Amino acid sequence: MSEHLDVLVRGGLVVTAQGIARADVGMHDGKVAEIAPQIAQERAARVIDATSKLVLPGVVDVHVHPVYLDNLGGASVTAAYGGVTTMIHYAYVKPGERVIPTLEKFRNDGLAHSLLDFALHGGLFDVEHQLEDVPAAFKLGVTSFKVFMTYAKLRWMTNDYWLTALMDVVAKERGLVMVHAENGLATDYLEDKYLREGRPPAEVFTAMCPALLEAEAINRAMSLAQVMGCPLYVPHVSAAACLEPLRRARKLGWKVYGETCPQYITLTEGTTLRMGPLAKIGPPLRMPEDNEALWQGLADGTLVTVASDHAPKSKRWEDDFFQAPFGSPQIETMLTVVYHAGINGGKISLPRLVEVMSETPAKLFGLYPQKGTLQVGSDADLVILDPTRRHTLSAASQHSGAGYTLYEGREVTGAPILTMQRGEVIVEEGRLVAQPGRAHFLPTDTSHLYRGAET
Repeated sequence: MSEHLDVLVRGGLVVTAQGIARADVGMHDGKVAEIAPQIAQERAARVIDATSKLVLPGVVDVHVHPVYLDNLGGASVTAAYGGVTTMIHYAYVKPGERVIPTLEKFRNDGLAHSLLDFALHGGLFDVEHQLEDVPAAFKLGVTSFKVFMTYAKLRWMTNDYWLTALMDVVAKERGLVMVHAENGLATDYLEDKYLREGRPPAEVFTAMCPALLEAEAINRAMSLAQVMGCPLYVPHVSAAACLEPLRRARKLGWKVYGETCPQYITLTEGTTLRMGPLAKIGPPLRMPEDNEALWQGLADGTLVTVASDHAPKSKRWEDDFFQAPFGSPQIETMLTVVYHAGINGGKISLPRLVEVMSETPAKLFGLYPQKGTLQVGSDADLVILDPTRRHTLSAASQHSGAGYTLYEGREVTGAPILTMQRGEVIVEEGRLVAQPGRAHFLPTDTSHLYRGAET
């Protein structure tokens, strides 16, 4: 315990995955120094009143794409406004590029421009020619690698041979493989079929990428991963059909971890019909019954994380749907949307929200308890959320470079009002008060997944 505190957050309801307690949080040298029912205010250089507010660990968003309209700096700004304090970015290694120089470039750009601490996943587009570089990435602190099982027409798809080879190499290094799970060749055929029939593209977009083919790819990927002894992470699970293979994996004790995103638990195909190319994301938005099933999957532990899949791309409503890129801005609205729908809507508890958005993401990638929780010795990363603040989501009030949001006009109750990292305020009452270049690069560590550690 430090007698002197740099910052004291007093009077709030402190929420962790273990429960809720009214407590004061004292910080010193960037760490949580003390949590107690009452801490003397005169011990602190600054006192922040959180009376009637929630004090949460900062969100750990493990699914961010800082390569579009928000770069590593811009992504950190819009993230901080949304209560995110730690990001894991996908560092895409395109065909013809080498893995190590690409990872080093992302790391260095982040250190120069990011407001927030960050880690990296390697995103591989040409496993056949990039696989030999993968072991060296572990020495840089990059232990997770993503490939696409879809987008064959874009030449992004990794076939089963090279997916299995990647799992083999990554397992030897005690890492984690991540897959965008859709059946790429079948979905390409369906796209061609509907194009030939002249069907309106937005109306058939979800049918082109059916939930059963997402579930099929998850089943195939987890089977390959089990054979190769490699833990598997499945991002952006979008449909009820995908929960059956995930539940089976869980029952069998396989190391398979499912993530969903705010858009898949709060938006539907109706959003695609209304917003056209702006709502073109992959996998597609699905049906209200899928929303409900995914909430249940979060509540019962089938799905273990919520992440943003923040991919703000340049597009307009009037663009050609098929030519428009996949992706949407999500990171700034994520906590607000999940809080409003999940807590106000009675879908999950506050401790479970913290578990899936902060604690489990940090644990999976070896960042816990430095990140993802509020306990003595942890980094003083926190967000103060006002559960009574009513507001309307709009692109005009967002800080992404995208210029649109899929939640335009949605009324919500609950909003982050202060974001702090390592004891330093980043955003307070709508004002950015920190400067870029303060970020720490966070080496990940997934070796614990091979020891049977609980997540």
